[in-house]
Amino acid sequence: MSGHEIVNVSRTAPAAPPSERMLDHGAYMWERNKRRLLILSIGLTLAITLFSVRGIVEGVVGLITSVPSLAFTLLYAAFFMIVQFGALMWFLARPRQYTVTPDSPQIGLSFDSYRGQPDLLEHARSTVRILRGIAKFREMGGEPPRGMLLSGAPGTGKSYLAGIIAAEANVPFIYIDASGLSSMWMGMDALMVMSLFGRARKLARKYAKPGDPGACILFMDELDSIGMARGGVQGGQIQGGMGAAGLMGGMRMGLNTMLNQMDSLGQLVEDRMWHKLGRWVGIIRGPVPPKPVVFVIGATNRPDVLDPALVRPGRLDRKLQVYPPDGEGRRDIIEFYLAKKAHDPAINLDLLVADSVGWTPVEIKTIINEALIIAHDQSRDQLTYRDWLAARDMRQLGLKQPISKMTVSDKRALAYHEAGHAVVAHYVRAEHRILKASIIRMGDALGVVQRADKEERYTRQASEIEADIMISLGSRAREKAEAVHAVASALVERQELIGEELDEIYAMAEEAHPELKTEFVRKPIVLPKPFDEASWKKTETVTIPEAIAAAAPPHVKKEKRRAR
Repeated sequence: MSGHEIVNVSRTAPAAPPSERMLDHGAYMWERNKRRLLILSIGLTLAITLFSVRGIVEGVVGLITSVPSLAFTLLYAAFFMIVQFGALMWFLARPRQYTVTPDSPQIGLSFDSYRGQPDLLEHARSTVRILRGIAKFREMGGEPPRGMLLSGAPGTGKSYLAGIIAAEANVPFIYIDASGLSSMWMGMDALMVMSLFGRARKLARKYAKPGDPGACILFMDELDSIGMARGGVQGGQIQGGMGAAGLMGGMRMGLNTMLNQMDSLGQLVEDRMWHKLGRWVGIIRGPVPPKPVVFVIGATNRPDVLDPALVRPGRLDRKLQVYPPDGEGRRDIIEFYLAKKAHDPAINLDLLVADSVGWTPVEIKTIINEALIIAHDQSRDQLTYRDWLAARDMRQLGLKQPISKMTVSDKRALAYHEAGHAVVAHYVRAEHRILKASIIRMGDALGVVQRADKEERYTRQASEIEADIMISLGSRAREKAEAVHAVASALVERQELIGEELDEIYAMAEEAHPELKTEFVRKPIVLPKPFDEASWKKTETVTIPEAIAAAAPPHVKKEKRRAR
């Protein structure tokens, strides 16, 4: 083979002419159905031999004449069974689902509607690009993802993000509350899940582009209601005694069915009834074409309780943790919602951003709307920062309910109590800002001092924890008494002071009493010890009997010899 080079050239076989393809397909159908035709021929021959042609014809005619009465009887029995069981089961166990199709858009959302989480938005754009071009992605050798898990605290925007993906992908979208897939009837949850996925595949095929298998988004809210981990205390998927007629008590079959629908060998075989019949006869042959993608989006705030098989790769493997937005995200959200409301143009956005540390987008939206309600109730045309504060307090603390008749001594004691907290917080936690000090009853509190970090914080130090303890115990101020008097007097007079007003009071108090400007120094308190620690820390030597020492393991004896 020296001096020669072997070249392997692969060539595509030319397509056979139509006549040869028809003959080949006819031969395939004959081979597939010749046994069935033989059995049918034998059956007809035996029938003719035993009953003769006349008997067979009379039997067929008699059957045809009795069909109406037989059909009526069967329909009546079926109707009775459906009314007795089917209708009742459907009424009690039907899932609440909502369908949106590309030719009937109902979700007026877009990528521009989602604010405060740019990283999540980019991930959503990637998912939409794949769902819009399933065929092209498969030509590149990719396998479309089957699901996404959105987890996070309530109100972070999980359902909102799913709605945006549905609106932008321009594919059929089915929304369902996962709790609606649980049924008191045994097996109904499995039937509902199979029907749900079947409907999703049907819609995907209906609205698929030419040459594209199509896709449908199936959004399950509160996924933990059906996807909770199997096993544990309940001991598996089906647990509980059977009820009347053996129909009640079955649970958790829907999860197994959903796992099978999302990823199993069922993805490789035909699922359409007419196509199954065509393959049985032999009219349709060859591998099953790619099925539509049913992209499942599950939302939950309890991802830790989900079944491991549900979140494994190949199912809900795209996990997105939706966190409360950071400072820049909150600013974007506040500007977006504030632009839709009549508000004071001079409102300080920096204060709104600082006040809302840790808030979710829904909380920000709700409080802005609540602030507008307060302005409207007071016959004003736009909301102000004070309305924002009042709405925040109403949502977090409760409705303001001032005590109309309070003795002077009670009001003075309450004012000094809150002033002590406010002064300690001002001088001990300089990295905090005081939002409000109030002696107006709100919710369960007669008075309150609200404070927040000036900047985003994600960790806490020991000194900060100590300072918080000092603030909690600081209803009376271990110095800074003049500042306490000043704040308490202002509280008795105005009953409520916001951050800027408190800063002015501190400035005036420090101008009148320069000693208040000195930095606060922690003075640790050394408490007397109730007993001498050294006495109980001493180790006493106890003699071990020889019999016990002889029975000790070899390594213990070795250690004793080393000690000697």
